[in-house]
Amino acid sequence: MATVPVPRTWTVGELLTASKMNADVRNGLNFLLSGKPLAILTRSSIQNFNHNTPAPVTWNSEVIDRDGGHDNVTNPTRYTAQTAGWYNVTAMLNWVNFAGGSRYLGLNRSGAAVYTEARGASPASYPSVNLLAVPIFLSLGDYVTAEGMQDSGSTINIQPGFSQLTLEWVSTA
Repeated sequence: MATVPVPRTWTVGELLTASKMNADVRNGLNFLLSGKPLAILTRSSIQNFNHNTPAPVTWNSEVIDRDGGHDNVTNPTRYTAQTAGWYNVTAMLNWVNFAGGSRYLGLNRSGAAVYTEARGASPASYPSVNLLAVPIFLSLGDYVTAEGMQDSGSTINIQPGFSQLTLEWVSTA
């Protein structure tokens, strides 16, 4: 869990020391520059989606996970908040070239749908991409999943390496 720095309230006549500057200025800047929670999760292999059957995306590769909110073995479909606050959440599903039907992407918070995006199918020579970018407040222990669905009449998959879920912590309130 990341420790969110609390700004110091200085008092008149208070002695400025190196330890206070480190605790109150340096640590806050370090958190903002390289310590705030950030996760980029991807698929390194295909994932099949059956016709008209919603399913969570299994993220089996981590580009980065600063706060330890994702595990490739235990609940690999989830990012679980280790630090409460507002997150910019971006999900992208890149479907293989396949004509017919529509493609869907949804974001869920702790099992409840919060956002959905639908994309009509493109001709077979073009891939179809779903993209959602939304702010979501996560309490400690809340989790986010991305869910895909398609209704092409057949089983199709998402492209490995091109589908991802990104969560970036932005503030406490």
